[in-house]
Amino acid sequence: MKLVDYTGKLNNHNDYLKAIEKLENKCKYIEYVLVNDDETEFIEKFKNFIISIDKKNKWWGTKSSNKNKVYKINSSKEIFNYLKQFETFCKYTISNNSDIIENTNFGINDIAFLDNSDIPLLFTTTHEGYITIRDDLFR
Repeated sequence: MKLVDYTGKLNNHNDYLKAIEKLENKCKYIEYVLVNDDETEFIEKFKNFIISIDKKNKWWGTKSSNKNKVYKINSSKEIFNYLKQFETFCKYTISNNSDIIENTNFGINDIAFLDNSDIPLLFTTTHEGYITIRDDLFR
């Protein structure tokens, strides 16, 4: 199994929902990174599922000079039902040789979905529009 760049491939809601459904069946833990300290709705809504909180400057797909709060959360049906309301994590397109990143109603916080061995199934660098998946996610 290897990680594959999936940037731009979840730009629409239907593809996003297919990914969410696959993740729901395989995900054991979620890591949620507060890139924007004002976007706390997800954390507040699922505070009872939080396993740990760490301040880190490195998480899946990102290395930062700042330390951000990284929440490790038990996966649940409630979380995936909540995630289904969003258009997608982020949108990424290329136009005239420039990258266009469009934030969605998901916000800009990063999220990673991990299996029971803490190996990522999918993770985002949301504000940059990047999405990476494990190559066996859609099998």
